[in-house]
Amino acid sequence: MAEKVKKPFYKKWWVWLIAIIIIAVASTSGGDETETSSNDTSNETANTSEDTNNDSGENNKEEDTKKLPGIGEEVKVGAMTYTINEKSTTEQVGPSSLPEEANGKYVILNITVKNNGDEAVTIDGSFFKLKQGDKTFEADSMASTSANQAEDGSIKNSFFLEQLNPGSEMTGNVAFDVAPEIADSNNLKVEAQEGIFGTVTKNIELK
Repeated sequence: MAEKVKKPFYKKWWVWLIAIIIIAVASTSGGDETETSSNDTSNETANTSEDTNNDSGENNKEEDTKKLPGIGEEVKVGAMTYTINEKSTTEQVGPSSLPEEANGKYVILNITVKNNGDEAVTIDGSFFKLKQGDKTFEADSMASTSANQAEDGSIKNSFFLEQLNPGSEMTGNVAFDVAPEIADSNNLKVEAQEGIFGTVTKNIELK
């Protein structure tokens, strides 16, 4: 009687079945790990982006709340230095014999201007704009001239196309004719510009 030959271990069907099951389980586990790793990377990227946005928001908030210069402070605007010495309100300006009457009420700014540049500069009241929120008010050239006029009719530093040489300074009044409630409000600012074209400007609070 012939001796029965045993099949080698690796040729048995159930061995291959177990091997296939183990490989399938291993592949599934590997896919989960890859997906988890991908999700972790996405979360880290999102968190980094959120942190960056938060930092940017904080910086913008700091800029918005930055304190503006006010009355009595020297403010450099390009080659010029401006100091608003005083703010007052009145219904008329000029000598008592020939006053200039406001349509509403005048806001009078007494301003010192210094030329720090190398050339003469033409100074004019239009260098200054009165602002309240989004509203902008232009200087009144006639009223500004009258606001710098003495009782004898003489005018010094009219702020109307005045020449100011390098290193020199001048002080005078600039007038704005606005509604009484605006003139008396406490949230006014001045936008001061360097020259005729206003390429450099800075805001000054009237406080």
